Amino acid sequence: MEHSEEEMGKKPLKIKDVTRQIKKAVVATNLLELQNKSSEKFGKTELPRIYLDSDGTEIDDEDYFQTLEPNTELIAVFSGEQWIDPTHYLTITTHNSNEIDSIDSAGTEKVHLKKLVGQMKTNLCNISILSEPDLELLSNMDPNEVADITGRDFVEQIKETSGRMLNEKRDAYECIELLKLIGKHQGVGTSTSTSRSNPINDYFRPFSPSSSTASSTLSSFSSNQQ
Repeated sequence: MEHSEEEMGKKPLKIKDVTRQIKKAVVATNLLELQNKSSEKFGKTELPRIYLDSDGTEIDDEDYFQTLEPNTELIAVFSGEQWIDPTHYLTITTHNSNEIDSIDSAGTEKVHLKKLVGQMKTNLCNISILSEPDLELLSNMDPNEVADITGRDFVEQIKETSGRMLNEKRDAYECIELLKLIGKHQGVGTSTSTSRSNPINDYFRPFSPSSSTASSTLSSFSSNQQ
């Protein structure tokens, strides 16, 4: 069964209120339809302004709306409201005015993840100097959650590369620990002789983007984006 042109153009999107506590699924063909459905979903009579959740870009142009990836996360901003950077949220007021909850760890992690992906978009070399927790966060991410920042293909490249670099970094650390243990039992490092290098010192180097693995990874990464 063939679909009409209008049906083919429908986008599944995720729309939230400004508190980010209410999220609705919406399918829309154009910006006006998205605004109308958002008003209906949130029980409003006025049309909202639509912003990207990730960086606050206002979507007020139909051409730009058509570039949105499926499942892009958006914020509906009604009269008297404004888009707020999620990193500015220190607390979230619940429906009970006497209860104030700290933003949950999952929300904080998601904000940090989007910042990391944004850094990778700005400079690919940043991936080679990330800490293990950040590499692990990138390697375990759901590409759909951050595809609106830089596109799904690029995010999947980041996910694959960060996972590979994380494994190599852990392998290198294990080798260092093993060499230190061997050196301790064999007395390596206690000699005052300068005629030969210390194998422990040779291996005990920080994980560096100048390594052949990191360089080849980034070269491949860059070529895929050209």
